[in-house]
Amino acid sequence: MKALSNEAIALRRDLLESVLLASQPFWREMPFRVERPQWVNDYPDLDDALQRMPAERLGALLDDNRALVEWLGDRVAIPGYGVDLLDVPALPRSTVGSSLRSAWGVPGRKRAQIEAFAAATASPKNPVLEWCAGKGHLGRLFSLTHGVLVTSLEIDAELCRAGEALASRAGASTQAFVAADAFSRDAARLVSGRHVMALHACGDLHRDLVVAATTHGAAGLAVSPCCYYRLRETRYQPFNPSSRLELSRDDLHLAVTETVTAPGRGVRERDRATQWKLAFVAWRETQTGAGYQTFKPVPSAWMSQPFSEFMSRLCEREGLASPPSRALADLLQQGERRFALMMRRSVVRLAFRRLLELWLVCDLAEPLISHGFDVSLGVFCDRKLTPRNLMLRAAAPA
Repeated sequence: MKALSNEAIALRRDLLESVLLASQPFWREMPFRVERPQWVNDYPDLDDALQRMPAERLGALLDDNRALVEWLGDRVAIPGYGVDLLDVPALPRSTVGSSLRSAWGVPGRKRAQIEAFAAATASPKNPVLEWCAGKGHLGRLFSLTHGVLVTSLEIDAELCRAGEALASRAGASTQAFVAADAFSRDAARLVSGRHVMALHACGDLHRDLVVAATTHGAAGLAVSPCCYYRLRETRYQPFNPSSRLELSRDDLHLAVTETVTAPGRGVRERDRATQWKLAFVAWRETQTGAGYQTFKPVPSAWMSQPFSEFMSRLCEREGLASPPSRALADLLQQGERRFALMMRRSVVRLAFRRLLELWLVCDLAEPLISHGFDVSLGVFCDRKLTPRNLMLRAAAPA
């Protein structure tokens, strides 16, 4: 199966948007904030099936997007909804391989991601610009394996100095660093005539890169987007002018909820943090009589304190009286109960996470396609290495 090209990307985008618009009641409401989403009233049998589902089956569904979509599709009639929407081919891989010298200072999983990204990137015929480079691990690999001129753009001067030391040690003589903000006009101009690469550039960083590529004449592009919700604005602005899909930052979080890298301890700590926050939500509701209200992120240090201290600190910050000690056990039980309910009802919402992510990447391709770039969309590695495995490749018009 070949990578999706210009027409196929536009078609997939339109199909995904049609499904996402038709299915909004299933994914708009967040079970963390809405204990009983509207679909529970409309599809009681669906909710009953989730509540009765064995934990092993629940975990298996959450670990397999295709199984998740198939499970929901068997129970709810949504026009166009099906596993075929998830089908994205693997990009062809070159024999770029790796360089032991480029691997110094690179954690194992990150190294594997870099090598997979490089192998799925067409051999550049132009100088390379590494966008949001960090220590320049990706650029160093291209310098060593292709001998191509590489400019690694990174805002953090300390990371640039560390990258320069790694390049010197490895003998990557064609790599140079530029300490600059990727959002600046000068950075955008660096795109001109270069083959730009961005592995896991977040939000507006990958959006601005695509705009710069079309505005300043990039020779080519290889980008793997990440953290779609990291935007300047509170709402997503589609590149496709005919789009009718309206998305908030909260909606965009759905696209990155699939994770495969957290260790068991990390999962337990994450779950406990959610239970404690839900306990606070329950307490605030009893005190204010109002429904869910957003609150700022909780400092991680608070999670290492006893539950009583966590509640005291968060209540103080949010302008609430702290619960009496006799109420803490009941509040914790409420948090645990809400968490168990949330996890099961979240299954319905999560059945749209990959569809939303695919729509976002297809929408990201819109400026490139409209400016005559030859664009292809595929996956550059297995999801077990990283679920953010989608890549757009683009070649400038001749």
